[in-house]
Amino acid sequence: MNFIDSLTLLFLTLSAVKSAHIPRETERGPHDVIPLMEVYNKSLCQPRELLVEILQEYPEEVEHIFIPSCVVLTRCAGCCNDEMLQCMPTSTYNITMEIKRIKPQRQQNDIFMSFTEHSACECRLKKEVKEQREKKSRK
Repeated sequence: MNFIDSLTLLFLTLSAVKSAHIPRETERGPHDVIPLMEVYNKSLCQPRELLVEILQEYPEEVEHIFIPSCVVLTRCAGCCNDEMLQCMPTSTYNITMEIKRIKPQRQQNDIFMSFTEHSACECRLKKEVKEQREKKSRK
């Protein structure tokens, strides 16, 4: 084997090692069972990335088409383990994104739109439960 052949073989071997997939301990196969505590912790009320439709946030803009039509926002979501509670934000901030707004057959332009993101959450009484309790306390 000459020098070029040896160099090629070495290169191919190192390339294969570099690109070989080495599974991490946290990676699972399709038939693995996820432990209870991991399932539970992932289900708790906490800020998560969610897809939100722009028209849901700006219903007055119904005559426009937006590209993209939805954006990824950090919002509170998850389980509270009591049906009288719901996952609610305790801390929020605004984020501005560049969006293409199209008015069909008229104009299109790139605009800046502001969205609210959640940075902290907690389980709080649902609005209707709170109202019922307030009515009972007034009687």
